Amino acid sequence: MVDIKTRIETANARTIEIMRTGTAQLVDVGPALEIVPGMQKNIILHSGPAIPWREMCGPHRNGVTGAALWEGLAQSPEEAWRKLDSGEIQVAPCHDYLCVGAGGGIISASTPVMVVENTTFGNRAYSCISEGGGLRLLKWGYYDDAILKNLSWQAEVFAPVFQKALRASGPIDIKAIISRAVEMGDECHNRSIAATLLFLRELYPSLLTLDMPGEDVRTSLKFLVDSEHFLLHAIMAAAKAVLVPAERIPYSTIVTAMARNGVDFGIKVSALGDTWFTAPARMVKGLYFRAEWDDNCAAPDLGDSAITETVGLGGFIQPCAPTVTQFVQGNIHSAIGNTRKMQEICASTNPDVRIPVMDFTPGPIGIDIRKVVRTGITPLLDTAITHKDGGLIGAGEVHAPLECFEKALRAFGQQLEGMSA
Repeated sequence: MVDIKTRIETANARTIEIMRTGTAQLVDVGPALEIVPGMQKNIILHSGPAIPWREMCGPHRNGVTGAALWEGLAQSPEEAWRKLDSGEIQVAPCHDYLCVGAGGGIISASTPVMVVENTTFGNRAYSCISEGGGLRLLKWGYYDDAILKNLSWQAEVFAPVFQKALRASGPIDIKAIISRAVEMGDECHNRSIAATLLFLRELYPSLLTLDMPGEDVRTSLKFLVDSEHFLLHAIMAAAKAVLVPAERIPYSTIVTAMARNGVDFGIKVSALGDTWFTAPARMVKGLYFRAEWDDNCAAPDLGDSAITETVGLGGFIQPCAPTVTQFVQGNIHSAIGNTRKMQEICASTNPDVRIPVMDFTPGPIGIDIRKVVRTGITPLLDTAITHKDGGLIGAGEVHAPLECFEKALRAFGQQLEGMSA
């Protein structure tokens, strides 16, 4: 008879193999209502675990309100709030719809979303496109007339240009771009400049030959060039696409999702399916962009972008992007120390992601809840800092709360007891 420990190790090895062999091809873009399975006109998606509308943090409430106004679901904030209270307008986590969203993660019916396909396993995942740079965007929990106008431009002008160029170029290999970008100064979370430039290199020839209005192509190209972090959203969808086939593997203790909604930090574990194990979201330690901003202004940690750390990017390979350490007054030596700690809580390594300053050591992959609880070391996330009333105000890092992993491990133990009963 095979003992439990052997079953767990076998299951974890299978989970890691699925994560390693998964592919991530950017294949399409279009309105969420047409592309995201189950999406409806009155649904607004948000980042993190599920949370009632009235319990949301400020950035989420603002983002949902702005989306309702942009979609025409309400004509005023007050009308939107009434409809949200009554359920006429519904909110749901991005993860419930195979989506991921940075910051507030706001996705509504008309939002253009990118489609990333894991061709190894035949599944897809989705993410909204970047709104561009700036401290005041819908994803940061801020809305005004200019922001809503930009959303309309993206939906009506940029998305059709992007879609036609992408279909002309053919699928773009996001996983291959990540492998190169981490050797060019990205950790693919707080820094994705190299990845974006590599992506533009793939798309640019198709953009130049489009049979579309010249002004639309020109403004779209300028938007792409100006948006240094554009590809982060596709990287997030790629991570989600790789992780979905790794879900629901009996006996596996590997984490398959991490997300934050500004109130709760949540994780999912392969063997435990769709259950979120949550604890209060933590405050981010980092650098504020203006002197008038400080910890008193900040909202707790927020966003689905922790999906990048779930596949071993971001804070797990911080030494790949030394510039990121400036946000936490760190240096390359502290960044290397952070990666070594992440190695202690992961089940394996990823040969497709190598860290140049560590002699091209493969990055850690496969967060094991047993190792987290045993060592007390929790995943390190590179992340942004949002204002409690909306807007981007800084960047830094945060550790996941240990309580999530303790809850998950207890539930895993109970599941094992049920299996043996």
